[in-house]
Amino acid sequence: MYSIKFGNQTIEYNLKRSNRRKTMSISVDQHGVSVISPSATEIEKIEAILYKKAVWIKKQLSDFKDMNLNNMQHYFLSGEKLPYLGRYYRLKVVRTNTSQPLFRFYQGRFLAEIPYEAVEEKQRDIIYPLYVEWIKNRAHEFTKNRLKRFILKLQQEPNKIIIKEQKQRWGSCTASGNILLNWRIFLAPTSIVDYVLAHELVHLKHMDHSKEYWNTLQMLLPDYEKRKEWLKINGKRLNV
Repeated sequence: MYSIKFGNQTIEYNLKRSNRRKTMSISVDQHGVSVISPSATEIEKIEAILYKKAVWIKKQLSDFKDMNLNNMQHYFLSGEKLPYLGRYYRLKVVRTNTSQPLFRFYQGRFLAEIPYEAVEEKQRDIIYPLYVEWIKNRAHEFTKNRLKRFILKLQQEPNKIIIKEQKQRWGSCTASGNILLNWRIFLAPTSIVDYVLAHELVHLKHMDHSKEYWNTLQMLLPDYEKRKEWLKINGKRLNV
């Protein structure tokens, strides 16, 4: 295990050298920081590059720490953090004389208004459906905007976007040209949502996973394999 000092923080990393590598790669996951470098690269050069990337590395480590802390079932109590597009926002619960619970995003945090008589043990039952509905509503407009550049490149456009509960898949594409998306994918970072959107959009052109399919996906997202691997590793954490 190696380490560098950045400010008052020590960043530890695993280093692997390879004769096949021509450039250095840095990756961050729930296990920490991993570096793969060409065999001849001096440790001073490796650490200089890491130092330049230190702010990004710290952000990634912080995000994974949040994921670990939030990987348990939420009770939707004030102070808990809820995910949306790879970031975590605090929830504030306010009891009012309202008869209809409300949920919104306000001043950088989630705000839920529930009746005075609602007991704490039932807060999840009350707020969770509102949170899911909020995600779905925002996801429709977000998806339309993110798809624009892919549609322009591929010259293929979905008939309809449907965001719903899906137990087994992050997304799917129907023969009628509809793209179905699991609402939980919108808990992931934007880059991962883009991967799922591109993955399904390419199915409008290639309904299988042939070589032509993967080549087309790579044209849209040259680093799709990295995003695919992130989802494979972290997909189970996209839950509340």
